[in-house]
Amino acid sequence: MPQEITNFMQFALEQAFFAIGESRPNPAVGAVVVKDGIVVGKGRTQRPGSAHAEVMALRDAGELARGASIFVTLEPCCHYGRTPPCTKAIIEAGIQKVYFAHSDPNPVVHGKSRKILEEAGIEVHEGVEACICACVDDCSNGDSSAECRVFEFRGTLSENRAMREAEGRAVFDEVERYFEAYDYFVRSKRTFVEIKSAISQDGFMGCVDASGKHLPLAITKQGANCWNHELRAMSDAILVGAGTLLADNPGLDVRYAAGNSPVKIVWAGHHEFSADEISRLKIFSASDATPIVFSCVAQPKLLNVAECVVLLNDSFAENWRAMVDDLSARGMHRLMVEPGARLARELFNGESRNLSQTQNAQPLWNRLDIWRSTDSSVDISLEKLIESGAVKAGLEYPELPAGIVAKESAVIGPDVLTVYYPA
Repeated sequence: MPQEITNFMQFALEQAFFAIGESRPNPAVGAVVVKDGIVVGKGRTQRPGSAHAEVMALRDAGELARGASIFVTLEPCCHYGRTPPCTKAIIEAGIQKVYFAHSDPNPVVHGKSRKILEEAGIEVHEGVEACICACVDDCSNGDSSAECRVFEFRGTLSENRAMREAEGRAVFDEVERYFEAYDYFVRSKRTFVEIKSAISQDGFMGCVDASGKHLPLAITKQGANCWNHELRAMSDAILVGAGTLLADNPGLDVRYAAGNSPVKIVWAGHHEFSADEISRLKIFSASDATPIVFSCVAQPKLLNVAECVVLLNDSFAENWRAMVDDLSARGMHRLMVEPGARLARELFNGESRNLSQTQNAQPLWNRLDIWRSTDSSVDISLEKLIESGAVKAGLEYPELPAGIVAKESAVIGPDVLTVYYPA
């Protein structure tokens, strides 16, 4: 069933999700044109050199854009690049009001667009104010196919100002979260690395069989799983280690949220994939996109099924940074990492060793999302598997790096999310 639109900026953000992967290295932006409370045009950023979101939405609206409002997730560009400025298109289309949620950190745009638009007689709103103004009075129209939107503010909209502000602020927070990686990329020219892990109440992330093989453990429930897939949808790429790939055989696709599937990346380390492993792993048989394998050894068997990048530095940290350099050069803003125990330990320990060598060294990651289950049945089920001999032991999550800072938290069902940043 179509989902009702309760906030025009939220709807614009939904358009932006489908630009991720297409617009790279440009930011993935969404826009909607609204006239008399009705969406008359929508658009998202196209491939580099093609139209931006605002232009696509204005084209979709046609003559209905004259006298209308446009809601954009990011500040419209105001300079000539591979395409003319969006501010020019907005002015020429006869738009009356412009609402943008996030200020562009790019210095050639930042703060300049508003002045240009206002000098042309257009009313401009930005930031949280724009998101509050984007609340819909009449929720009778809808054109969203998202089935699982866990970041979205839900509730019946009323004319009560407090309710409108609450929804607007929730949407603003979501947009800020969405552009976190882009802001970092503009400032540092590097890919934002976001780690996501799930841990049981007793601190386990998986289990181990008698042969020492790591096996998956179902920890989080559907709400957290939806959150996970929306994070996949907002990421340019998703990475797993060879151990996780062999244990879980994941497809790494987006299933519970609206958006494009990210580029699939494997951190092979020193594992050389055999022909038998390649034949059974989903990631190498998918026809939608070629995965990228970063490896410390040659991978002759992967020649026709993956792009292989061989890393020959002396340490894990050096090789990891070389990989991030490669992804940054490809214009990827956000890398989502779903590590197994070994890769998580390397990321945390590699950071500690690196920081001990120099005060100016940067950590190997930018954001860490830890889901902790409060459901004791997960650990009870694990104990029963151990007692039955089906598995040997639980696989404990590595100790977190010292000095990291917990900045956000959320609860979805029995699962609690804590978001950490490097000190």
